Amino acid sequence: MSFVVILSGRTGLITDSFRENVLECGFELGDGGDGSFRVSTDEGGLSVIAVNGPDDLHRIEPDGTRPFMLFSLETLQIDATEGLREKGLHGVITPKTAPEDLAFLLNRAIFYDKMVKRNPRAPVNLPVVITFGSRVVNTFASLLSRDGMFIVTMSPFEVNALCSLRFSLPGGEKEFSTGARVLYRVVINKELNIISNPRDPFKRMVSHPGMAVFFADLPEEDREEINRYVESIH
Repeated sequence: MSFVVILSGRTGLITDSFRENVLECGFELGDGGDGSFRVSTDEGGLSVIAVNGPDDLHRIEPDGTRPFMLFSLETLQIDATEGLREKGLHGVITPKTAPEDLAFLLNRAIFYDKMVKRNPRAPVNLPVVITFGSRVVNTFASLLSRDGMFIVTMSPFEVNALCSLRFSLPGGEKEFSTGARVLYRVVINKELNIISNPRDPFKRMVSHPGMAVFFADLPEEDREEINRYVESIH
């Protein structure tokens, strides 16, 4: 089943180019109702709610468990959306959002929902070797699932950066090798010595700096092996 982007809110503001880009990204379009600011609870759907500036933000009715995104003709200040980010808001799309960025933003919300709600994660202390361009970094992962891991590092890569990983499960001889993409990063504010944006729904899952990556090309049989290990200690 194709993933559905459900449009609601002030749908008359949503541009034809945005609709076309969503379809080109491989998603279907769904109708959540013009004037409805409720986040859809449909399984397999992601709500994109169109708003006419910050005055509409108080009308949004989050589900509390489902991610959603906003479409706005103008850039919304982070302070204005902070409360919604605590309730599942995963980003704001504008007509200036490039198609490749749109694809990543939609997939990031989808992946977050799958990873957090469907795939078990387990705390680990797993050595990982990262190759990023000419750099080779030896560090460790603190969370692991069949789809990705959280890697502890003081210098996380930028969101959407591509790297390669090598790691083995505890007690196992097999080495896993995969490309990976950075889903989100947690950085340290050195002046205040605190983790930035701790209320962000992505970043509140961890308490140390680093980056969450998802496995880009790990074979299914390797994912199943990782999943069996995660379930054995979950």
